[in-house]
Amino acid sequence: MRKLFIGIAITTILLTVFLIYNHKQLPTKDGVFKITENWSPTTEEVYLVRKIDREWLTIFRNTHSIMLGRLEQNWLGFWVLKDDNEVEGTLASTHHPPIQEDEFTWGVSLAGEGKPSYYFGQIINPEIKKIEIETQKNFFESALLIISGQTRFFYLKLDGEVVMPININGYSETGKLIYSTIKPIKED
Repeated sequence: MRKLFIGIAITTILLTVFLIYNHKQLPTKDGVFKITENWSPTTEEVYLVRKIDREWLTIFRNTHSIMLGRLEQNWLGFWVLKDDNEVEGTLASTHHPPIQEDEFTWGVSLAGEGKPSYYFGQIINPEIKKIEIETQKNFFESALLIISGQTRFFYLKLDGEVVMPININGYSETGKLIYSTIKPIKED
């Protein structure tokens, strides 16, 4: 009986140490590769893993898409990618590679009623220094610019409905409008 008690105590202590150790680990780029190793197409590059607004986010790409994902720890302390429906997945994506004429690429994720929407994209034109997104009729919010090496992205989480048509504007450092997803109407 004593051996059984000692065995249970040792197992409990080892499991506790394992859980504490795992829950103290921060997510890494290598971890994102591991999480997505069975995805098709496979992940080719992880641009970043960073805590933004109390959430761990990652930006990574395969041959066709650049994706934004949220990293969460499961009860064992292992990192997983979860969408807003609590299943494995990403929050938003945009196409890759960009077309040469693109000023920026973009995508919007509409998770559903009561869930946030995500604006996400890659800034191609080096002259674009600011991105603003219409989040309410005639009201724009600045997107967060994320720099990873030579690659720049924008990101905005919106707790509300997406205004249609989607209006994303890119501005120069001096505030000059360089590109808008809504083409201006030409006057004759």
